[in-house]
Amino acid sequence: KMRQKVAQLQFFLQPTAANREVPEITPLSISSVGGILRIPKSETLSMEEPVEIRIPVPWGHISAKTWGNKDGKPVLGVHGWMDNAGSFDKLIPKLSNSLYVVAVDLPGHGRSSHIPQGIPCHYFDFVLSLRRIVNHLKWSRFAWLGHSMGAGLGAYYASLYPSQVERLVLVDLVKGITADTNEDLADKVAASIDSFLTTEEKVTPQPPSYSYEDALHRQISATAGSLTEEAAKTLLVRGCRRVSEDRWVFSRDLRLRSPSIQRISHEQAFALLSNIKCHNLLIKASKAPFFESKEICDKVLAIYKEKCASFQYVEVDSDHFVHLTEPEKIADLVNKFLTEPRAGL
Repeated sequence: KMRQKVAQLQFFLQPTAANREVPEITPLSISSVGGILRIPKSETLSMEEPVEIRIPVPWGHISAKTWGNKDGKPVLGVHGWMDNAGSFDKLIPKLSNSLYVVAVDLPGHGRSSHIPQGIPCHYFDFVLSLRRIVNHLKWSRFAWLGHSMGAGLGAYYASLYPSQVERLVLVDLVKGITADTNEDLADKVAASIDSFLTTEEKVTPQPPSYSYEDALHRQISATAGSLTEEAAKTLLVRGCRRVSEDRWVFSRDLRLRSPSIQRISHEQAFALLSNIKCHNLLIKASKAPFFESKEICDKVLAIYKEKCASFQYVEVDSDHFVHLTEPEKIADLVNKFLTEPRAGL
């Protein structure tokens, strides 16, 4: 159940049992989609091609890695909570070379600058940072490829700026996690504030260091084993830095473990998402939880079905990190969605 990650994503919500029955939206198996592209290797992006870039922000920089030619169809890759741009290392090279993919490290993740000391980072602060990134890239229209938290951020961004996001790929998250703000609101906000202050005290100029084997074990155990060893090593390329011959420290900002002090309610999320217009592909890993109640997910899926230019819900037999551990299960589907001509919004 990936208990540690789920607990943080729930923002003090009581965890609910995963329920994969989705009314009104019939899940398609990966084999029933039809017309899946099988792109020859010569026409796909290469692992040798990624180029590192830095995007300036007021507190430092956003790191990113890019694949393809800048003249290709722009795609923004956004990773999940406490992950980094390496999350897409196994999937993106399988995509068409007609795309230009920029996979970013969100603030406090990977090789990007940490948020300023003393300043908490709220969920929608990431949306603000992503807006800075899009403005810097001067993209007027683009596609969004998001995993987990990156998927939730994509759904909200596409709702806030519907004329910009043409296509949206959500990998294993229906929407950004919300809460009933009327239920124990004071207690939850107070707990979030105290959690941030407590975590802040643990941030030191010399963070704890580990052997590589210990760091690898911690990376895997943080997701309750949903990461394979190979996948965890991929994330550690950007998620750790060497400080001595045999010692490593995690590069992510420890303060990100604190729940957001600011929060929006379920109803506010429904209202926001009702402005979405893009083509939408939601890929759900059957072995992973939904992170929110069936009732909430059903309402969001109904909004996507009604409001999006097109909406496709596909279930794959895999776990939460399917794009990293078994990218071959979704690569052709993502390719088809991102490259095939589609009617306007």
